[in-house]
Amino acid sequence: MRQHYIVPKPSYLHYACYPDMFGRYAGIPEHAEHRERGALKEYNLHLVLGGRGSIVLETGEQIELAAGDGFLYGKEAYQRYAAHPSEPWDIRWIHFAAGLPLPLLREADEYGMWLFSFSARERFVELSERMYELGRKITLADEPALSALLYETLSLLAVQTERPEATSQLRKRDVIRMAADGIRDRCEESWSLGEMAALAGYSRYHFLRLFRLATGRTPNEFLAESRIVRAKLLLATTELPVGQVGERCGYGQASYFIKQFRRAEGLTPQAYRQLHASVSQDEG
Repeated sequence: MRQHYIVPKPSYLHYACYPDMFGRYAGIPEHAEHRERGALKEYNLHLVLGGRGSIVLETGEQIELAAGDGFLYGKEAYQRYAAHPSEPWDIRWIHFAAGLPLPLLREADEYGMWLFSFSARERFVELSERMYELGRKITLADEPALSALLYETLSLLAVQTERPEATSQLRKRDVIRMAADGIRDRCEESWSLGEMAALAGYSRYHFLRLFRLATGRTPNEFLAESRIVRAKLLLATTELPVGQVGERCGYGQASYFIKQFRRAEGLTPQAYRQLHASVSQDEG
């Protein structure tokens, strides 16, 4: 079974949420999608009502899903998922735009994906069937109802879902971010990649890959940025000599500190102090 409904752009542009397309795929072993970052501008929600399938994280790790599981991709997220070839899933899906302050949407945007288990399956089926009825011939008068059905679906997810053990894959990013906080707090130390990786409990290669995915930069780039941020704070709030500021930020030589600071900020540490310390004093 393949049901696919495309929704025209709404005439009213300020709905809290609104579907772009939605549908149902059941018993289709070839059902699979692979989208790179930025390919899909909307949120992408899938609810597994039967059968099996899987998603693949950007790290290459695969997570198996079955009836009662679901996933929500954030806007412009990397996406890869597929039905099981011998037991393909029965899946209901919605691509949608939303401006709601729901934790599930924030988490999907932050991590790229939100994985969950859900109850109240009959209610989700009822809501989706009502959307399909409207989707067969959408009129302008149907727009508020479509928005309301989507809103109820998201609200129900917010209160009827739990995070399954599979989300431990996503918690790796939390571990990486905790390691990043440790590196920033101790940026004056001389870090090797192995020492940074040990904070998270990963091999150097795995840590480097996960760190780049979680922060958008390499560990060494993050360390250099953290040192410059601390230097800027010390320059603006203390009267320490430039050489001592550099030492407290992990730079053994003042000349190297000045060179790196100028490269990052476009001016020398002393010029930065003159520009920002006076502002801090004036503003209290």
